Amino acid sequence: MNRRIYPITQHNSTVCGYPGRDFDWSKFDWVGGVKYLPAFKGLPKSVSPPPWVDDGLIEPNCQYLHVGYNFAEHGTVYRVRPNESMRAGRVYRRRLVMRQTAELIDGQWCWVLYSQ
Repeated sequence: MNRRIYPITQHNSTVCGYPGRDFDWSKFDWVGGVKYLPAFKGLPKSVSPPPWVDDGLIEPNCQYLHVGYNFAEHGTVYRVRPNESMRAGRVYRRRLVMRQTAELIDGQWCWVLYSQ
């Protein structure tokens, strides 16, 4: 099985179902540990979790990431998914994708496509 690696970018991903190009990627927290300081007194302070992988919820053999976005100001975590063309069962760059994963490779989150 062939394994092809693509760093996750705004050009090959969606965020909460919208094109990745619609978001400011400098606001994503790819490491975790950003402190959220709520503007209202009495609300709990929290720290962003590191990105984590979820699988099977898009479709079988596909994974996506939960990633903090603008966490210091809003305390939000968004779903970052591969573009539909990179998902299992589709042809991407002339190869049928059998399985797609999200992997941390050398400190960079990547979409990894497995094809025959």
